[in-house]
Amino acid sequence: MTNTFRLRTALGAMALGAGLVGCVDFTGPALDQSPNQSSAASAQLLFPAVQAFQQAVITGDAARFAGIWNQHVMGVNRQFSSLARYQLVDENLQFWDNNYTGGGLVDLRTIQSQMTAANNKVFLGIAQAYEAMVMDFVADNWGNIPYREAVNPAIATPKLDPQAQVYGDLQALLTTAIANINSGVGGGPGTKDLVYGGSVTKWTQFAHTLKARIALHQRDYTTAAAEAALGISTKANDYNTYQSGSIGEENQWFQFRRNRGTDISASDTLVTLMQSRNDPRLLTYFAVNGAGVVKGAKAGDEDDGTFSWLSATRGGASFKQPIVTYDETQLILAEASFRNGNTAAALAALTAYKTANAIPAPSPAAGQALAQEIMNEKYIAMFQNIESWNDYKRTCTPNLRPNPTAVAPQTKIPMRFYYPSSERQTNPNVPAPGAQSLRNPIDGTTAPTPYNAGAPGNPATCLGQ
Repeated sequence: MTNTFRLRTALGAMALGAGLVGCVDFTGPALDQSPNQSSAASAQLLFPAVQAFQQAVITGDAARFAGIWNQHVMGVNRQFSSLARYQLVDENLQFWDNNYTGGGLVDLRTIQSQMTAANNKVFLGIAQAYEAMVMDFVADNWGNIPYREAVNPAIATPKLDPQAQVYGDLQALLTTAIANINSGVGGGPGTKDLVYGGSVTKWTQFAHTLKARIALHQRDYTTAAAEAALGISTKANDYNTYQSGSIGEENQWFQFRRNRGTDISASDTLVTLMQSRNDPRLLTYFAVNGAGVVKGAKAGDEDDGTFSWLSATRGGASFKQPIVTYDETQLILAEASFRNGNTAAALAALTAYKTANAIPAPSPAAGQALAQEIMNEKYIAMFQNIESWNDYKRTCTPNLRPNPTAVAPQTKIPMRFYYPSSERQTNPNVPAPGAQSLRNPIDGTTAPTPYNAGAPGNPATCLGQ
């Protein structure tokens, strides 16, 4: 429904943004239905609404599903146990439409149109950078997607653009965005910007980190390293969600726990990895159980009342979920530098990241052990962030074991979401589920070789893909 969709434009998103997300619940049904719709709103009203809406999409069900498959967390009750067994219901997921309709690409293009007419290049560039983040999220998770013909009222059934083409388009868009943000022409959203307050420096660094992230997806490690070097330079410049303790403004994981109880728990995979490394963030991530220990569920476990949930910090109502961060930037720089043969730069970036997070553990000086260390740290650092799933698809690191209770035919870790039935039924360009690949084009047709494959304790082949 990217063009024949329910055009929830303008104030359809603004109504959500007026209270940031008002009383809309992003953890249950009717996720994409707003009772308030209108046809026009100013960019100053639309932008915070888009920020509020998209932060709920990016940190909501999509992140939870990927987190289960990526074994950051584990589904242990009801339909989340089924998701942990890879019994997919992706055709019915609602977060596809939300990236295009009111609160998504439609409203971002409205902002851009208004700012172009007003010759406000700074605000235009910020909206372009935000569009790149939203559409990268869609391309990462679905592969080939409508983009060049999307949200064009003259095209009722937009074609699916190749994933690689979309990434190329987004890189070009970000280059333009950076130039506009730094043009000095016009003003940004100012205090209407919920996260950065219109800061030119922060939005510029955000855009460079996005370019580095997309280059990593493209396997263009030279560009990834160059852009990461220009990206988010301090934790103070992280792009984190806006949250508060007010009803409807709470962190999505807090809302989930309140509404869904113990359907999801900590994962033994992440807990064990952090414990083995004496990672100081363990109790920041997870709470202890009734026995006073952090315990994660293994793939296939059902809830028995002993598994840990998020800590009061990460699971609190006001916790601001990290979306694009300094930690990610440094670890992109570390991996990309390693792949480019620059071990010294890789080690320097990894050390900078560890210092910023008070991680005392020394790093291997070189070789595949260094690469493994970088990816282990990134797996930990990107907790609750769907980007970690992209890393796993690309590197098979860590080398996750699939759920032994998985239900055929899907017995390996899912690598993409199915297109929703609503899109398939209205757009003949969308293939039926049986005709869709299990992997996105950028990920190739075969599983990658994990880092340090064959070393002691490291299987030689990718187990989960």
